[in-house]
Amino acid sequence: MAKIQTAFGTSKNTLLTRLSHTSLETLRPHLKGVELEIKKVIYEPNQPIEHAYFVESGMISLVSVMRDGGCIEVGTVGKEGMVGGFLLLGTLSVPYQQFVQMAGTAYRIDAEALMREADRNLEIRDMILKYQAAFQTQAMQAAACNGLHSVSQRCCRWLLMSLDRAESDTVPLTHEFLGLMLGVRRASVSEVLRPLQVRGWLESNRGEITINDRKGLESGSCECYRIISDHHKRLLADGN
Repeated sequence: MAKIQTAFGTSKNTLLTRLSHTSLETLRPHLKGVELEIKKVIYEPNQPIEHAYFVESGMISLVSVMRDGGCIEVGTVGKEGMVGGFLLLGTLSVPYQQFVQMAGTAYRIDAEALMREADRNLEIRDMILKYQAAFQTQAMQAAACNGLHSVSQRCCRWLLMSLDRAESDTVPLTHEFLGLMLGVRRASVSEVLRPLQVRGWLESNRGEITINDRKGLESGSCECYRIISDHHKRLLADGN
């Protein structure tokens, strides 16, 4: 597969690396390498967006914020995808806040440039829409998971998804963020993590969680992690 070179080095973004050289060259002039600083807000709810981002490293969270201030994470995006792909679905905003949960880097592209190039190039449009279908599966499966599975199982799933994006056994994840991911109070996070630590699957330190036994974590997760992961790989690998 073609790779794209910038100041950040060879691209790690799945969507960019799967594009042909010709398609990648049409995007190259519009891509700008940017830092993703932790807690940086990418999109505000219901506000028109100016840029889309192909994530190189780190993780972006999509959060549903209620009128009373309550919130819960409804999806995450790492190097496997992008934020702003919904532009190709004919909408210029979404009712969710999106912010950087795990610091990293990304390629930014103007919204108008992305839509223009996708209109001209079927391969670019097809790849982004396939990813949007995969992301929709993530969000729908997460909704099912939140209603059917225990907090412990959901915690294992979220940790595995974060681990996939971290490229390290140590995930920079605070109890505040984990509580947001699980929809529980921050004070409850320690109770959720304690049994996992007793089993030796992980260690929780200030601001980060180290995974010692990934297979153990997978055994403690529900089937939702594998459903989301397998469907994503299947869609982008062979287009089925």
